[in-house]
Amino acid sequence: MAGTIQNRDAFLKVLKDKRGNQEMPFEPYKPISDLPETHLADKTKEELIAIAREQADFVSANMVETTSSELNQVIADLIKSSGEGQVMIPSTPEFDEFGVKLPEDAKVVQWQVGADHREENIMNAQNSNVAVAFAKFFLAESATVVVESNAGQGRSLHFLPTHYISIIPLSRVLPRSTQAAAYFAEHQKEGSTLHFISGPSNSGDIEMELVVGLHGPLEINYVLVNDL
Repeated sequence: MAGTIQNRDAFLKVLKDKRGNQEMPFEPYKPISDLPETHLADKTKEELIAIAREQADFVSANMVETTSSELNQVIADLIKSSGEGQVMIPSTPEFDEFGVKLPEDAKVVQWQVGADHREENIMNAQNSNVAVAFAKFFLAESATVVVESNAGQGRSLHFLPTHYISIIPLSRVLPRSTQAAAYFAEHQKEGSTLHFISGPSNSGDIEMELVVGLHGPLEINYVLVNDL
């Protein structure tokens, strides 16, 4: 994977100083296998979806497959089953590109672009019952959606609403995380952050009890739409 390692020399100098300036032989990293680059590479799109469906069950996410013509109805049904209420959407061109229209009676608020709207956006996200947004990628190996924060959608949109609907074009389904990482390494954007979301937030490490919705959405819906 091509890219620049930030602050490498400064970091290594700190380690060297801690060791009393002792010289250490340089040993280049040698991967033990090519699995990170080949895992699931031989799978068809249909096979990847089947794997993702199994993983979605494992991470307690609801996965729905639909077509472009039925996408709006599927979204409307999910909003209704989530209890309706305020719905937050990003300010991104994908809604127009894919013809996404929310129900006319939906209480929609949109992410406002600009630093002056930061507190307003956070408050709107916190008060929203549902968020609807597009995934940048969907990783079949772990049923993980990848989203990128930018001017049109901050991270609070993805984490503060109670219910989250992720629209996933089939063309954005990838076998594994290394492919998404390679893309972002090549298309770095200053100020953006990446989030890898695998189902609703939960914690099973407190007295071995699973608590869903502990620090994020209580429910996540993956909506795969065929755009191929």
